[in-house]
Amino acid sequence: CPQDVYARRMIRADPSRGYPLWHPEPDSNLPEACLTDGLRIGDVGIVTADGSFDLLFNICSPRDHPLHQLCGVPETFREVHLPIHEFRDFPFTDSPGRAISTQSVNQRNITAEVSGGVSTSSSAEGAILVLPEGAGKRDFAHLTILRAEAQRNGESWHHFAHINRGRTAGDDLYLITGHHKTSSWSVAAFSDAGGSAGLSATFSAG
Repeated sequence: CPQDVYARRMIRADPSRGYPLWHPEPDSNLPEACLTDGLRIGDVGIVTADGSFDLLFNICSPRDHPLHQLCGVPETFREVHLPIHEFRDFPFTDSPGRAISTQSVNQRNITAEVSGGVSTSSSAEGAILVLPEGAGKRDFAHLTILRAEAQRNGESWHHFAHINRGRTAGDDLYLITGHHKTSSWSVAAFSDAGGSAGLSATFSAG
């Protein structure tokens, strides 16, 4: 599956960026507040088979948040207040037109205005992310707070996901501790190229 190739190869290309989502946009059925903000630090959910993030709840939002009113929260849920001074914000981490790829992808004529050609090498797999308008980054530095919360409530979170929300018992839960965001992007992945191959992508607005 292209989403599996993309995730596997992009993690190796730049582990500091976290889990690469094939479909990073939020589920359109979520409350308006979630659509406006996108994924946030404190979100808990599952990476789906199609490469999107199945948001279940956010540990840094109150019980009366629209998401929680719609979907409920785990039995042991409590709102976690994160200290503001521990957030790290870099709104211009990636400049417009930035392309991030595996070593097996040779970039050619990629700009912020038009989609460009991409030629691959003889590697069996490769992936690329293009950011026409650049991207910003936000992290929470005091990871001990988030780890402790996950360890304290992990069993309750899994029960909520699998019993209350009907997710598959084998699904792993992810707690978001940081993210890169952009307003437009293009992704592509290939496998079993068997030699130099052509690959093109069209930018899509998020």
